[in-house]
Amino acid sequence: MPSRRKSRVIAMQMLYQIHLTAEPVQLVIEKFWQSQDISVELRPFARQLVEGTASHLETIDAELQATSKNWRLHRMPVVDLSILRIATYEILYINEIDPATSINEAIEIAKSYSTPNSPKFINGVLDNIRKKHQESS
Repeated sequence: MPSRRKSRVIAMQMLYQIHLTAEPVQLVIEKFWQSQDISVELRPFARQLVEGTASHLETIDAELQATSKNWRLHRMPVVDLSILRIATYEILYINEIDPATSINEAIEIAKSYSTPNSPKFINGVLDNIRKKHQESS
């Protein structure tokens, strides 16, 4: 598994934990580093994704809610929501990453960590966000 994907998986796990526990972001990150054997080179990108997603969560969730009209965020599986949040953060705020890469990575992570229907759902939501973002750029 490429290292950026591993960092994304770590970020997904941390966002999942933050969502369920409502603990502060920095506390979850520090606990995660202490409890998991995470390679030092994976940590900066994972931290960037978690902190960036958390700091823009209101905007990201509004974008997700507007794009997934038939699904309320609180009804989405937390794994899917965490994956969507990370990829949306990448699409909206990290210009160095091609949105297609962010979408493909999210789909691959969903294939490994979520339900059989999740990759298609995630692809549809993120592709709509990508299109909307490209039109406004």
